[in-house]
Amino acid sequence: MDSAPVYPLRGAKAAYNCKLVNPNGKLVDAWLQHSLMTQSARKRIRDGEEQDLTDDDMAAISDLESSISDGHIHSQKRRLTTLDEASIRDAREVRHSLRENGRDHGSPMTDDDQDQAQQLPLPSPSASPIQAGRHSPALDPVELQLSTVPATQQELISMIMGLSSYLSPTNRHHLVFRLLQRTDRVMLSTFGDLINSSLKRDLLTTVPAEIGYNVLQHLSYRALLNVSRVSRSWHKMVDNAALWATLLKRDKLVKDDEEIARELADDESLAPWSGVGGHNSSCSKMQTLYKKRRIILNRWMDPKYEPRRISVAGLGKNVVTCLQHDEDKIIAGVEDSRINIYSAKTGELIRELEGHERPSGVWALKYFGNTLVSGSTDKTVRVWDLRTGRCTHVFRGHTSTVRCMHILHPQSIGKDEKGNDIIFPEHPLLVTGSRDHNLRVWRLPLVEDSRESDGTFDCGDAENPYLVMVLAGHTQSVRTVCGYGNLVVSGSYDTTVRVWDLRAGGRCKYVLSNHSDRIYSTALDVTTMQCFSGSMDSTINVWNLNDGKLIRTLQGHTMLVGLLELSDEYLVSAAADTTLRVWDPRTGENLSKLKGHTQAITCMHHDRLRVVSGSIEMLKLWNIQTGEFVRNLLPDISGGIWQVRLDQNRCVAAVQRKQNGLEEAFIEILDFSVPPDTSSADSVL
Repeated sequence: MDSAPVYPLRGAKAAYNCKLVNPNGKLVDAWLQHSLMTQSARKRIRDGEEQDLTDDDMAAISDLESSISDGHIHSQKRRLTTLDEASIRDAREVRHSLRENGRDHGSPMTDDDQDQAQQLPLPSPSASPIQAGRHSPALDPVELQLSTVPATQQELISMIMGLSSYLSPTNRHHLVFRLLQRTDRVMLSTFGDLINSSLKRDLLTTVPAEIGYNVLQHLSYRALLNVSRVSRSWHKMVDNAALWATLLKRDKLVKDDEEIARELADDESLAPWSGVGGHNSSCSKMQTLYKKRRIILNRWMDPKYEPRRISVAGLGKNVVTCLQHDEDKIIAGVEDSRINIYSAKTGELIRELEGHERPSGVWALKYFGNTLVSGSTDKTVRVWDLRTGRCTHVFRGHTSTVRCMHILHPQSIGKDEKGNDIIFPEHPLLVTGSRDHNLRVWRLPLVEDSRESDGTFDCGDAENPYLVMVLAGHTQSVRTVCGYGNLVVSGSYDTTVRVWDLRAGGRCKYVLSNHSDRIYSTALDVTTMQCFSGSMDSTINVWNLNDGKLIRTLQGHTMLVGLLELSDEYLVSAAADTTLRVWDPRTGENLSKLKGHTQAITCMHHDRLRVVSGSIEMLKLWNIQTGEFVRNLLPDISGGIWQVRLDQNRCVAAVQRKQNGLEEAFIEILDFSVPPDTSSADSVL
């Protein structure tokens, strides 16, 4: 036996927008609201005049319409009478005429019909009862629809639909709600499916393209991949090079458009990451680049992943004092005066640069392009051609160890009176700091300007044409130096930081005095005109370079702050108290404290995603965004870790570990960029 039907909405309360409103309102109000006119207006129409309505006319009409819509005024009532056969015949003729003109009997009157109706005189409230006869007034639209009794289900439905047109929108909703209350569960479910299907919209393709792309660029790469599988139109939107370039920069996988352009130009490097089908369009290449960078980052952050490791021996027990690297080479300065150049991909020794006096050590090293500059305990500065390994220049003048250096490149530092960029320096300058308390500024000779046949340039300080100026003022060793444009910032064991203006002849603009002990590290932020100094007094001071005043002191470390590094978003400090701290350079907020080392931090390096730090027996990787410890990169190291550098592909560290029972120095290369094979589990695109 079938169960009785269930009516889920029976007894349910109507929502606010489908409740019955103004139940006593007359059915023809909606029609009359557009039909009623003032008597003077009707008279003008009858007389054929076309005069503009006066302000009084408009006010009267507005008041009338407002009263009708509020239900305060109703249309004049017709007195009901018995229609004779003639009247009924007239009504049917009218209906037949309307159908002849193509109008459905269930539709409201058109504006033309209403205009014609408005020209008829309205009955006076005191008029006598209307008598039946051939001269009785024409029926209004509502009466017209009610004049015929529906004989079939279809006619009844048509009449109901027609009459519903004279309901207000809210009351029309109320009518639908009342009908739904009489609908059983099965039909409600059918209606629900139909309505849900009808209401679905393709938001990405129905909105302007720029809005769709704006939505997509806020999704994760995994969500984008899912979106691309929904439909062809969505796949086409996701298959957009500009979108993936935005994701590369948003997810900090590349720094800028220049880096993207370099990567895309290297088809040989991208090809192993493309997967099946290769990449034939700019979008495919952009997605391949994203895939490559994302997989490499995932490998860094996966403690279970083992990178390809290359151990480079041959340094004996000497400490590596300086370390720099790029995609092709690794340059290491050693305390026995050697400078070694290795292949970053194989670890092979490419070249050994000899020239500094033995047994002096190389304590400062910088390079760009094919020009390398080194400073040593032999008190000299040497310039090298990396292509040939030849020492092209020797600069003398310092009277003690060259401990630090910085290369100043030409930069725009402002505008002149005509609005043109002021470029300073005009050519690269080298600034060197020494234990002799002084800094020296040299015009840096580039290897491109040197001829192979020339010998090594070597002359005394007084005759050296490359010496630009001497910055004197510190009273103890200059331990750290940095700069930009015309500004040089130096930190000294005399507890002060000095700011020098090279464009003003090397004048000392400010002496920044607030530390109580030696200064070991400095960093410069030209975007905010601030500099940072780390000291043996365990504090980090933040200085305003516009007026030389102290902005704030960052506290938290309890021992020597020996290392400071500044990037676009983070200031990272490392101290002898075994911890590192990540700061917001603009607010001074301590974002995280990195704890895990058991001895003083000896080296560290960071980018926008990672921090690598070294101490005795430990090389640790941290997530810079969260401050979380990720992994130990070299768990088998038994000695010190003296230098470390990283880029998106590799980590390079100078370490000491036991070899045949003896402590020896090694260069350790950890390569996370090995292309995946077809069975690799780390594919993301």
